[in-house]
Amino acid sequence: MTTWRMCPAIFALALAAFGQPSPNIRVSVQLVSVPALVLSKENRLVPNLQNSDFIVTDNGKPQTFTVGEMGDSPFSIALAIQTSGDIRTYANFISKVGSAVDALLVGTSGEAAVLTYGDEVSLVKPFESGDIQAAVRTISAGGRHARMLDAGVRGIHLLAQRSTAHSRVLLLVGQPYDFGSESDLASLQQLADREHVVIYALALPELGTEFVSDTFSLQGLSSRTQRGGFRVDIDLGRLIPILGRSAKVEVRTDPFSVLTSSTGGAQLHFRTQRQLEDGLRIIGLEMRSTYVLSYYPTTTAAGYHHVKVEVDSVGAKVFARPGYWHM
Repeated sequence: MTTWRMCPAIFALALAAFGQPSPNIRVSVQLVSVPALVLSKENRLVPNLQNSDFIVTDNGKPQTFTVGEMGDSPFSIALAIQTSGDIRTYANFISKVGSAVDALLVGTSGEAAVLTYGDEVSLVKPFESGDIQAAVRTISAGGRHARMLDAGVRGIHLLAQRSTAHSRVLLLVGQPYDFGSESDLASLQQLADREHVVIYALALPELGTEFVSDTFSLQGLSSRTQRGGFRVDIDLGRLIPILGRSAKVEVRTDPFSVLTSSTGGAQLHFRTQRQLEDGLRIIGLEMRSTYVLSYYPTTTAAGYHHVKVEVDSVGAKVFARPGYWHM
């Protein structure tokens, strides 16, 4: 998202001297949005925080910001699902989760598009029409490639056309690798930065690699006043290792980890239909519990900007997007 400011007055004065009208010469200023999930020392969600509860620095410099929540706005979700031959074993139960995506993530006021990626990237349901459940049910596996990065780029381009009043989410479902894309990881990261997209991933195990188990014991439906419509055991305590792992991503790790960490999302692992559905519930809860801190940076140097978010609450833990690229 960009906004514009008038160029310095010296240009107007110079042009006036030649008897010409002053043009509107404009330069871009980048709005930065930082998702931040806040848990108490007891691992409970910390609600109702205000501007005065946060401190945000950009490359070490304090920023003036506003606080909102992702859940305050309808969601626009681009769901990108791997369909290469490597996920053939899982295609059957992935095809059954369309109703869960609709209920747990999209909700009554949101919208979703569905893409598949293998040898090709295909849009099987646009935002403007179609049914999520019907679109997901058509999934079948085949082919050699897994063009995840190309699917991510296309998904973000679709999200960029949606209302700026919506919270934008890209959800990747598949194995945490790319094979055959023309796009590269850095370009996808920068595109997500520019379009204020948070990336989540539900990761299948790769052939020959050890499965990383992220287990949650969901307690079923609770009061409709509770976020996500359900409770999680020990108040999200088991989510902390996952968030912590994402926050410490190193160079050359898998692209799911890099993308979720750099945009303030999270990655969950699954290999059964129940684990997939539980992962969707957890992501839905996190999406609706995440604060969004927005500001125009006081430092506009090109390159990567490091962002630090702190909260004035004893023992609280903040899991936030670590930075962004300024063009």
